[in-house]
Amino acid sequence: MNNTYNIKHIKVDFTDHKVTSNGVELSLDLKAALVLQLLIEHEGTTVHSNDFMDQVWHDKPSSPEVIPAAIARLRKMFKLAGISEDLIVTVHKIGYRFEAPVETHTSSPAPRKTTPFNRVKTWALIVMAGLLAFLAYQYKPSTLQVSSINNQQHNKTTQITKESLSKVTQIFILRHGEKTDDAAEDPELSDAGIKRSQYWKKVLQHTTFDQVFTTEFKRNIQTANLIASNSSVKPELYYPMSFDVLNFMNQIKGQTVLIIGHSNTIPDMVNRLINETKYPPMSHQNYNILYTITIGNDGETSSSMLHIEMP
Repeated sequence: MNNTYNIKHIKVDFTDHKVTSNGVELSLDLKAALVLQLLIEHEGTTVHSNDFMDQVWHDKPSSPEVIPAAIARLRKMFKLAGISEDLIVTVHKIGYRFEAPVETHTSSPAPRKTTPFNRVKTWALIVMAGLLAFLAYQYKPSTLQVSSINNQQHNKTTQITKESLSKVTQIFILRHGEKTDDAAEDPELSDAGIKRSQYWKKVLQHTTFDQVFTTEFKRNIQTANLIASNSSVKPELYYPMSFDVLNFMNQIKGQTVLIIGHSNTIPDMVNRLINETKYPPMSHQNYNILYTITIGNDGETSSSMLHIEMP
């Protein structure tokens, strides 16, 4: 058997008994890891409870109750990592069976039916992308002056965009700004991080957020507060390792929200929100990426990863 096993964006390392999600290590004890290894080794076949006791708990006398407890920890780990399927099947009074999720791959997707909503949404996304590009250019040091006529046209475009997107869910996800180089356990934003956060505020100035979410670290809270400083919305805390996608999506349905995260958790969060392993791990040196997710009333999802450099 190979030393590693991949389940969507999750990698199981049998040598080190570690499980990672998009490169982020998940919390898992040794016994649960050994149970998972035994299940994967016999994928599609029921592993008897006696086999678990003989091979996993052979070194320590234990009661059979340790098995369902370990299974419960594994199921919780998969759920927290964004795997909605129940990969471990309980075979009553016998044992457990591991069934890997079935992923469907198509070489050429069927043409999608064009509907009025799709046309409006596509147009709105194009306008939004153009708006972001315009704002990024607008705030470069330049002697260019925008005429009052262009301002009026820009305001009309912004108003139309807001009306077109009012019935969809929009999610903007950013990393916190640069932090200070001191050895503090919870460092604050550096001067560069403050300037970057202020720049993101300019880029997103025409976006009205219904909710803003941030982790409990100082640099994230500062970033959220700087971007949403002109808003009456107060940032709320969330915890990446216990992020419940379904509850979150129900909570923000039809809203426009901003999420401030970390380089080692953002790509995994985006992939879980779109239910697709699309975005690779993010470099810890990168601060210029904006992820956007748009979800229509019909559940159709689109996403993008924009690189926006400061002038």
